[in-house]
Amino acid sequence: MTGLGASAALAVLIGWAVFALAGWVAAPVLAAGLGAVAGAGLVVAFRDSLALGGAVALLAPMGVMLPAMALRHVAVRLGLPVPGFATWELAAFLVLYSGFLAAAFGVVPVDVYRLGYAPLPVAAMVLGLCGYGLVTGNWFLALVAVLGQGAWVMGWGSSNWFDHVLHAALWPVAAVVLVARLI
Repeated sequence: MTGLGASAALAVLIGWAVFALAGWVAAPVLAAGLGAVAGAGLVVAFRDSLALGGAVALLAPMGVMLPAMALRHVAVRLGLPVPGFATWELAAFLVLYSGFLAAAFGVVPVDVYRLGYAPLPVAAMVLGLCGYGLVTGNWFLALVAVLGQGAWVMGWGSSNWFDHVLHAALWPVAAVVLVARLI
């Protein structure tokens, strides 16, 4: 991701964290405003600091998915109609993503990650996710797939499409949400 893109993604994530914390004591609209100001302000004020550079290094590659999930959460709390994920979708994601990570780490002798470098498999996966979004009415996943493909085609950051639409932090987040739903 470009420096501007990484800064924007980090501003969204910082803003989301402030929004989530402020949401304990403030109305969603006020918390969203505080989050937006804090995210943008901190990234601009401490642009070249070691702390923000370390945060970018820790979260890189952020891709499209992490900021999109943060913005989705804010939008839902503000009452906007953004589709969510069913429990079975989260469970399927955890199983499939576990297999994907195992393959990427060489535990399974199939290298699915390499498909993210090639245009035809990426196009097929994006079209598949768009088709899934059309059938289920979940435009959020299709939007992330298309935005990830756009960033990938433009050469913003990683040369692998999976790095734009997935992140290692998604596994624990999905697991926590799934456990919370089942309790």
